[in-house]
Amino acid sequence: MQSILDVPNLLLIGGPKCGTTSLLTWLRKHPEIYHPWEKIPISASESGFLLGGVSDSPFSPTKPKGTLILPNEINMDRYNQESWIIDKSPQHLYSTKALDSVANLLPKAKVIITLRDPYDLFISWHGEMNKSINYDVSLEELLVAIEEKSWEVNTNDPDTWSFLTYPQYSNFVKLWIDKLGEDRVRIITLSNISKNPSFVLQSLSKWLDIDSEKMPNDFTIKNVSGILSTNPLRKILRNPPKIFFFLARIFLPSRALRKILIDPIRRLGWKHIPSPKSTISKEIEDRVRVKLSKDIEFFENLQDYVPPNVLINYDLS
Repeated sequence: MQSILDVPNLLLIGGPKCGTTSLLTWLRKHPEIYHPWEKIPISASESGFLLGGVSDSPFSPTKPKGTLILPNEINMDRYNQESWIIDKSPQHLYSTKALDSVANLLPKAKVIITLRDPYDLFISWHGEMNKSINYDVSLEELLVAIEEKSWEVNTNDPDTWSFLTYPQYSNFVKLWIDKLGEDRVRIITLSNISKNPSFVLQSLSKWLDIDSEKMPNDFTIKNVSGILSTNPLRKILRNPPKIFFFLARIFLPSRALRKILIDPIRRLGWKHIPSPKSTISKEIEDRVRVKLSKDIEFFENLQDYVPPNVLINYDLS
């Protein structure tokens, strides 16, 4: 087993599609913040290191409960005793196992929770899933499946669990604050991240006690938009025939060598191309917003539900 004594202590825990990728991109440029998964493409850099083992929840439609979760390989070769080791795993927000681990085993770890309007999160997560190669469900089909189950969250139903759980985050957020305390948690909305990233980074610098002058000035957004290319060659690279893997193991018996030579080629298959933004009817939006009304109210009035010093909030009016 691989043993790591220097455990991540700055945790970006979501929710999904709420700006964690952009925050990670910027924060890991600071010389006092080390990212042990920096060699992994930024869009796939979620380690899930606190979820390792057999999962008790279906974190996406293609990962049902009971899936063996193996965290991405950590790389500490360039670690130079930086003050903070950062990790981005949005699904940690919804995991009791992750919360218990941080509360009981990582007493010095700090947590950043990013949030957005629950309806927008619902729609964005559905779009994200449709970028993958194993998911092709329309929004209307998804709503039919959810409504057939009366909007009830069921860990045995991977087709709907993440869509019902991720936008309904209010209880999870309050639980993290209650269990860790105000000093160890900061909440940032996506609107603050996108409209005033400099203020967000300055506020985080003060909280983390690191030099704000060394925060980056390039606020490029890293999330990929659009849909996966339908080019036949790129489709083959994303999902090669089994004979490809059979031959690769024969001619490249070293797994490390296969990763070095083949992974960069296969990544070319994950090219995204622009796609028109789908129009969502008012009727569908209303159906979703009614069911998410509790968490929408929580989001719109965060200052009434969480301690004021937990919020990093620039006046956007």
